[in-house]
Amino acid sequence: MKFVMTLLAAAIVSAPAFAAADGATLYQEKTCWSCHGKDGKKTLTPQFPKVAGQNAAYAEQQMKDIKSGVRSNGQAAAMKGVMELVNDEEIKALADYLSKLK
Repeated sequence: MKFVMTLLAAAIVSAPAFAAADGATLYQEKTCWSCHGKDGKKTLTPQFPKVAGQNAAYAEQQMKDIKSGVRSNGQAAAMKGVMELVNDEEIKALADYLSKLK
């Protein structure tokens, strides 16, 4: 019985690690909103792109390109540090979330 309880406790503790990334939470936690606006429409400055409703595949590729350094134009330098904090699954979740913002 003690062994079963230990396994159950381990499963509960590790569950968040296996949960799918939540784009809305990531958008807040990774401070994307600080430049792109809380709704993805009202940017900090006109130089930052509006991201609400962006095509998911396009947004995902742009984030990956900024992370890898393939894209280094425009405001990419400002975003590169944030991209170092997210993995591919989280980038996909962010892109999906942005595509659904209206």
